[in-house]
Amino acid sequence: CISMKSEDYLELPDRIEHDVPVILDKAAAKAYRDLETNMLLQVDEEEIVTATTRATLTGKLLQLCNGAVYDETGEVIQIHDCKMEVFTETLEQLQGQHVLVYYYYRHDVDRIVNALAGSGLTVRVYRGADEEKAWNAGEIDVLLAQPASCGYGLNLQDGGHHIIWFGMTWSLEEYQQANKRLHRQGQKYPVIIHRLIVKGGMDEDVIQSLEHKDKSQEALIAALKARVDRVREGIQ
Repeated sequence: CISMKSEDYLELPDRIEHDVPVILDKAAAKAYRDLETNMLLQVDEEEIVTATTRATLTGKLLQLCNGAVYDETGEVIQIHDCKMEVFTETLEQLQGQHVLVYYYYRHDVDRIVNALAGSGLTVRVYRGADEEKAWNAGEIDVLLAQPASCGYGLNLQDGGHHIIWFGMTWSLEEYQQANKRLHRQGQKYPVIIHRLIVKGGMDEDVIQSLEHKDKSQEALIAALKARVDRVREGIQ
C-alpha cells in the first residue's frame, strides 16, 4: 500500500497561501490580554466571560480573534470589528471575484451576513445541493461554509478560485479537504487562499500547528515512497 497526493498523478493549478494580518485595536487587544492572562473577561458591569479550563480558554481566544465570544448562557457578546474590517477590505480588493469563505463559529456567519448586507453582493450560506449548483453557475458572489460540513465530496471548482479563511480550524484534515473544494481537477486558475490572522493571537498558534502537522505528514509520505522505491529496486 502506498499513499499518494492528488498532485502526484493529476495536473493541478498553482495554490497560493496569502496571510492577511489583522491588528487588534487597543480595546480589543486589552480584552484579549485580560482573557488570556486571567481566564476572565468583563465586557461591562454585568457581562462576564470566563474560561474554566485551558481548552475552554483556547476556544474563547479563537472566538475573540474573530470579534465575538459566547457567554455562559450561549449569548453572543460583540467585542470588536477588527477582523471584519480586514475581511471586507479583502473582498473589495478582489474586485467582484467570487469567494468561498470559511467560518468556524455560528456567530461568525451571522456577523458576516450582517456586515455584507447592502453591499450589493449575492451572499449565501452553504446548506446543500442548491448552493453547490448556484455557486458553480456563477450566481453567488460570497459563499459561506463551515469546513466540517462541506470538506468532502463537493465540486466547487467552477464557481471561483479565491478562498478566505475568516476563522481557522485546528484540524489539518479539515483544512486540506476544505481547500480541495476549489483546488481540484477542472480548476482553470491558480487557487489563492487568504488567511485572516490576528497578530499575536491564537490564530498564529493554529497556523503554526497546521504547518507542523503538514511537514510531519509530508515527511512520513516521503519516507514511505523511498522505502517502496528501495523494495522495488531490490526486486528488480
